[in-house]
Formats: sequence, C-alpha cells, structure tokens
Amino acid sequence: MRNFFSTGLPALCLVLCLGCDTQQVAGTGSQTGNSVVAGRVLPSDSVKTVAGVRVYLRPIAWTTGQAAVGGALDSTWTDSLGNFRFTDVPLDTYRVEARGSGYGWSHTVRADAPQVQVPADSLQPWGRLVVEIDLSDTVLGGRLEFYGLNRAQPIPDSGSSDIYVEFDSLPVGLQTLRIWAHDSTYCDAPVRIGPDSTTKMDYETLDGRPKGPREDDE
Repeated sequence: MRNFFSTGLPALCLVLCLGCDTQQVAGTGSQTGNSVVAGRVLPSDSVKTVAGVRVYLRPIAWTTGQAAVGGALDSTWTDSLGNFRFTDVPLDTYRVEARGSGYGWSHTVRADAPQVQVPADSLQPWGRLVVEIDLSDTVLGGRLEFYGLNRAQPIPDSGSSDIYVEFDSLPVGLQTLRIWAHDSTYCDAPVRIGPDSTTKMDYETLDGRPKGPREDDE
C-alpha cells in the first residue's frame, strides 16, 4: 500500500536588487562588523503588486528546528516599491526567500561586507517536489528537510511499502534536500525546482553522503 504526504505551507515570494536606492542601504550595518543586506522585489506582467511581500533571511546551513545566532534568522516586509532591508546581519552565507500568494523564489547571499545587495528579479510561480522513499529499516523514523527553508516532513516509523512525500510551494532554483535516517545518518541531495512544475526524486538513486547545502548556480 502506498502512502502520500503533502505540505501546504503558505506560499512566499522574493526578489532582490543590485540597483536599489542607496538611501535604502545607507550605513554600515552595525558597530560590530555585521552587514546590511538589502534588495528589491520587482513587478512583472504576472505579479504587479510588490508591496507587503514577506521576506525571510536564514543561514543556508540552517534547517527547521535548529537554533541560530542572534540576527541570523529574521524576516521583514517590502515597502511600497518592493524594497526590503535587513540590518546587523552576522557574517555568514544566507538563503533569502520571499513568499507571497502563488509566487516566490530564493537566492544565496554572502553577508561578508558592510552593505550587501542581491540581484533584482521578478517573482515566479511556485514549484513542487515529490520524493519517492522505500520504507526500509534505514529511513524509518527519519525526516526530510530543506537547507535554508522552513520546510520539513517526517518519515513514518513503521511500514513496508513505498511512500511519496510531497513539498508544495517551493521557491524556484537550486535547493538542497537533507534526508535524515532514524540513526541520525543522512544524505544531502541538490534538486532543481522549476516554476509551475513538479520535480521528482527517488531516494534509492542518491549516493547517501552528507555534502552540505548547495549555493545558487553562477
């Protein structure tokens, strides 16, 4: 018998800017060497309203349930022009994600300078991932979670058939899925999420090694 798991977490959207108004990022972030990370959500033919978009900042190596240093996990809203700004961001590499109704994406950004900006872009329709898992002794009681995104799903602790774990409303681009086994061993699988489409992954085809999160393609 096959089981089906799905997530319906709220959709969210993002776009960041290379050419933001300098008044939006004035200052040096903090007196401790931390950064200002700023960007802008751009309008498009599909998404014209860019005000009030929720934007999230998370360390790229973070997964749901973990703690983070102060200022490393944060969220804000875009202004009437789609601009957003995070201040006093500790040195690290981050996944910045914006989410709105039906649209969104994420980007990697390195907070390694007083002022950091992310390329501007328009919001894109969410993607979807379906992971096929054979319920073997190795994975029973484990979980699936994305690096840098607040998305996770448990794996049942009993059963003997294949299951399909579904993640809806994922931001477009290269993401990394961490698959934990019940004994705390795990593997990390990069996966490309396309706009308004479904990507499929078979756990049996993965090489079973923890390689850490992948950053955006250059």
